[in-house]
Amino acid sequence: MLIGKRGWQTSLAYVLVTGFSLGGTYLAHRFHPVLGYLVGATMAALAVWLHKTAGTYLEDLQVYTLKQKRLEAKAWYFESVITNSGNIIFTTDVEHRILKFNRGSERAFGMSQTDVLGKEVHALFASPVEISALLARVDEHGSAEAPELLIKQADSGEDIWISLSVTRMLNRDKEVIGEVFNCSNISKRKQLESQLQEKNEQLLRLVITDSLTGLYNVRHLNAELGRLIRAQKRFPNRPVSIALIDVDKFKIYNDTKGHQAGDHLLVMLGNVFLNEIRQEMDSAYRYGGDEFVLLLPDTKAEGAKVICDRILSAFRKLRVEPTSLSIGIAQFLPADENKEVPQAVKEFIQRADEAMYQVKEQGGDSISIHGTP
Repeated sequence: MLIGKRGWQTSLAYVLVTGFSLGGTYLAHRFHPVLGYLVGATMAALAVWLHKTAGTYLEDLQVYTLKQKRLEAKAWYFESVITNSGNIIFTTDVEHRILKFNRGSERAFGMSQTDVLGKEVHALFASPVEISALLARVDEHGSAEAPELLIKQADSGEDIWISLSVTRMLNRDKEVIGEVFNCSNISKRKQLESQLQEKNEQLLRLVITDSLTGLYNVRHLNAELGRLIRAQKRFPNRPVSIALIDVDKFKIYNDTKGHQAGDHLLVMLGNVFLNEIRQEMDSAYRYGGDEFVLLLPDTKAEGAKVICDRILSAFRKLRVEPTSLSIGIAQFLPADENKEVPQAVKEFIQRADEAMYQVKEQGGDSISIHGTP
């Protein structure tokens, strides 16, 4: 606060004027009156100048001091805001070592500022390689973002997902002094996304899956056959085969043992398919009632027969009298490549059906390849 009406400055000037006047009077009596008068007047003028100059200087000093205090208060204010913010904010130096680690960062990472001070920022993240790439983009563009990054809490070991933006920090001379990291915890959003994806996958499985056997349904069969046949048109040298399987004397078994026993037989047969086909390559479908289809990509008819022989053998071991299996196999033909996909699908299944009925006419419990005796 400025001193009111410059009271002490006036007192100082009064002392100086009085002193210089007395000095001039002394010189006038001691040496020469004119000389004393001149000296006294000069001293008085000098005192007035000193009074004005000292007042201006001290005023400037007070203003500067006040500005400094305001700047310090402003800096403390922003420091307090950042430190106590719930957001995840931390800074690094030019060597990417941590300088400041606010409370939001401490909660998110499970570490105190003391724990991380001076450590490389890469140590905070599950993938240091991603951070190196991010910092390289900051060096090039001045800032960079990572929508999703994984960190691991030090105290709980829990995985936390964050979104991250990094901005280069400059001093007044536009020199780089480090980076500021601003993060948001998106774990809840990721959890909701995961739950939504799981629900969607469950819904999709319900749409394409037979509720009794757990195999794919006929709707999914038609879609997959169409996809494979379209691929076959682009890659004609890749063979595709299907097997159509029917349970012989199923109606007799179902009427004799009851519907629950019949359902149980179909479930067991579905498990046989899943155990014998090639995982992640072949697929099994309930075609309707007691009929099933195996879709066997990259497989010629002879290779399909090898798989079906295993299925036939495994079903026989179940000893579900009086049932057996009739299996018909067909391979996609080059002549079908120029047909429309729906027609090609229909004829493909029809050939397997003809081969299957050939087995049935011979008493069942066997395999037939379409176009062979």
